[in-house]
Order: sequence, then C-alpha cells, then structure tokens
Amino acid sequence: MIQALILAFEQLGDRRIQRPLLWTILLAMAASALLIAGVSAAFALLEFSGITFIDWALALLGGIAAAFVAWMLFPILAAEFLYIFVDRVVDAVEARHYPRLPPPHPASFWQYTVAGIRLALLMAFFNLLILPLSFVPFAQVIYPVLYFIINGVLLGREFFEIVAPRRMDFAAVRKLRRKHRIKIFVSGVVIALLFSIPLINLIAPIVATAFMVHIFHGLRESGNQRSELQS
Repeated sequence: MIQALILAFEQLGDRRIQRPLLWTILLAMAASALLIAGVSAAFALLEFSGITFIDWALALLGGIAAAFVAWMLFPILAAEFLYIFVDRVVDAVEARHYPRLPPPHPASFWQYTVAGIRLALLMAFFNLLILPLSFVPFAQVIYPVLYFIINGVLLGREFFEIVAPRRMDFAAVRKLRRKHRIKIFVSGVVIALLFSIPLINLIAPIVATAFMVHIFHGLRESGNQRSELQS
C-alpha cells in the first residue's frame, strides 16, 4: 500500500497527469469562488435588517462562512470534476506500470456523472452532519475518528468503483470489493487523510485515483495467482 502511494505521487510529473490535475484544481476553485460570491451577494441583496452597515456586516460574515464551507467541500468539488478526466488519469497509470493489459472498457460519461453526484452528496451530507462535533470541546476527540471512518468507507468504495469497472464487470467488481473490504477501507482512510491535509488536498483526487489503480491491480493479480495455485 505504501508502494502504491509512492508510485501515485511519483506520477504527478507525468504530462498526461498534469493536465487533468490542473483542470481539476481550476474548476474546483472556480466553483468555490462562485459559491462564496453567490452567498455574499445574496446576503447583500436581501437586506435582512434594512440598516446598511448591519447588512454589509452580515454579507461579510456570510462570505466568511461560505469560504469556510467551500474550503471544507473543496476536495468533494475536486473529486466531482475529476470524473471528467478519470479515464486519462487511469490510462496514464496503466500505460506506465501495466503496459501489457488489453484495452479497457471505460464507463460511460453518464455512469461517471451519476457516480460523481452520488459521492458528492454522500460526502457533503455526512461531513456536514458531523461537522458540529468539531466545535464541541468534549466531542473533538470523536470527530476525527468519525471523519476517517465515514470518509474511509465512502472514498475507498467510490474510488475502487471508479477504477475497477474498466477491467471487470460490475458483479465481479462487487465480489472483489467485498472480499477485500478491509484493505479497500484502509485505502479509503489513506485517501481521506490526503483530502484532509491542506495543499495536498488540492491534488488528492488525482493521487487517489492513481493510488487506487495500483491497489486494484494488486488485488486482482493476487486473486489470479491464488486461482492458478488452486487449479
């Protein structure tokens, strides 16, 4: 698993990776900026109190709150936009490290879109649900545990199901995922850790995709080797 993570970071120098990485960051930043601007404008236009300086203060506070939420949701936005480029990232990793593989069968754009929306909604819902715990003194120890458990499950499953269907049908993907659910969960925790580190979270979706490609092929090859030994 450590080797898979190292290989994922090493490939950031690959030109085929750099373009999707740049676009993912730019699109996520643009979406975050629109969120902040939209909330600030809404507060300014609604004029809650009718008193100018109070309304401007509320608009400022609303903008700050929106900026905080945008920062918290930035990895989710980046992961959402990653689905546009996921095939390019996986193709680059497989071309470098698994050149003997036959051509893949990537999912349709619609399937990626549905998967991206599902991931974004689930992550946003559960992370916003537990977020208040981070402000409660006696619950601040519980918050990071819940954060990594929830996001480990969601991210491990989702990134595995981004990569695996290119090489296996969905029934086989689910079977392999259930068989190795502990390792996939731990991989998800690693991805969640990447998403939680400032600056690293900007590149986390790309690194996570490359990382999961190596995890998937490792699990698949180990399964093939066991089948050959049994036969």
